[in-house]
Amino acid sequence: MQIKPLSGLSDWPIWKRRIRDFLDYHDGALSVIDGTLVKPEPLDEVSTAEQRRQFKENSDMFRKANSYAKSMITSALTEETYQKVMGKETAREVWVELKRNFEASSKDQLFRICADFFSFSWTLADDVSSHVAKLKTLWNELNNGLVSAGETRLPEMMLICKVLHILPSQYHSFKWSWMLSSDDKQSVDELVMQLCSFERDLKSGDVSRTSQEALLLEVSEITTSIETTESTAKVEVSEKESER
Repeated sequence: MQIKPLSGLSDWPIWKRRIRDFLDYHDGALSVIDGTLVKPEPLDEVSTAEQRRQFKENSDMFRKANSYAKSMITSALTEETYQKVMGKETAREVWVELKRNFEASSKDQLFRICADFFSFSWTLADDVSSHVAKLKTLWNELNNGLVSAGETRLPEMMLICKVLHILPSQYHSFKWSWMLSSDDKQSVDELVMQLCSFERDLKSGDVSRTSQEALLLEVSEITTSIETTESTAKVEVSEKESER
């Protein structure tokens, strides 16, 4: 397993997602930490053979899933973080304690995630997919924290605006083109798809004359439409004044 050890609040959103991905490979591991797979209660002395068989089967499944989940989680913690959970017996108890320490449920944690989201900026080392993935992780954590606090989820348009805002200068023509597109096409998924396509064209050198000409054509059409509307309005006003 290759995963950066959990050391603090800033690591939690991505770390939690990766750990859950790893646990999903093992039958019952996610159910254990989510509390839907629990250790079965001891049987009565008058239990039947079928009940004892089922009890053993459930016990074995819980034991294996719990052992796997706990070892996976604790092996992906720094020594300092591990000390926070070292006294916990089950994977579920470890998970709950980690969430208590790092989940965006308190005002301080929610404020931190909010600050991280709005201060997020573009770095040359990452591509479009990486930037959007990080932003969406912060976005989901922020909204989950708001819901937990009894607040309303933020509109998707805010995430779209944030993505557009952090784009570097070479994406200037893309931003213009996006703003001129129809509202029914302005979804996060559509934005990511178009951005990835634009990025591939940038790297291959195909984004230059074609995109610029298309953009200029759109702007020209809009400008012409505005000028025509203004001209028509002036004529109508002039005619009304003549009638007077």
